This record gives sequence, C-alpha cells and structure tokens, in this order.
Amino acid sequence: MWSMLAILIIAAVIFFMEFPLLKKKKKKKDLWFFSILLVFFTAVSVLEASEFPLPNPLDYIQGFYQFFSGS
Repeated sequence: MWSMLAILIIAAVIFFMEFPLLKKKKKKKDLWFFSILLVFFTAVSVLEASEFPLPNPLDYIQGFYQFFSGS
C-alpha cells in the first residue's frame, strides 16, 4: 500500500516538474511522449508493487529462439 502511494507521489512530482517546462517551450510532441511513457511505467510499477503477476519478456525471447532452433 505504502509503496504504491510512494510511486504515485513520485510520478506526480516528476510530472509537475517537467510539464511546465515542456509546455513553456511549446514542445507538444515531447509532452505527449513524456506523458504516455510516465503513465505507462507508473502503471507497471504500481502493478509490480501490488505483486500482480507480470509476464517476463525473456520468456518470449527464449520461446522465439527455441522455435527456430527446433528444441
């Protein structure tokens, strides 16, 4: 519970530090990219903190190579 709250607070602090700078410089593309990445990785961090079972990307990579090696 506390770790999820800490993650959300840190994400909010990062947002409120970066958003005005990007808005002042009128960098809309950077602002959208930053916002989407921040929301995505905040969500992944909250899921990880709540011990939600997330898939491991290495499992997919191993499966891909095993398909071609024939094992």
